Amino acid sequence: MAQLCQHKNKLDELNTRVIIISFSTLPAVQDWLDQTCSKFTVLLDPDRKVYKAYHLDRSFLRAYHPKTLWFYTKVILSGGKMLDSHGDDTTQLGGDFIIDEEGNFSFIYPSENSSDRPPVEDLLAFLSELS
Repeated sequence: MAQLCQHKNKLDELNTRVIIISFSTLPAVQDWLDQTCSKFTVLLDPDRKVYKAYHLDRSFLRAYHPKTLWFYTKVILSGGKMLDSHGDDTTQLGGDFIIDEEGNFSFIYPSENSSDRPPVEDLLAFLSELS
């Protein structure tokens, strides 16, 4: 999220709208946005209908994968802090998707673990090719 915020101007130049879908509660999402970046549209999906439709898994083993634990260890060691989960299910895995102007999926990236996201530079390059 922080990386997306850093590239907000470039996303705007590429006529891209970022929509974040969360299964969390409104107070938890508002807290998260206050701590990260509130420049994007957020839709709540408490029943996880979108997660299921996009085939995004829930997995304790993959959510707490060694790569994920190492990622958060580095965050803490660099002075960052862990965000409160507000009791939400931390085993839900996310994903990144790009939907073109005609409504077709042109980029699909289901996360393998909780810290697995494509580099923002790759997303920007892909979006540049679309425009």
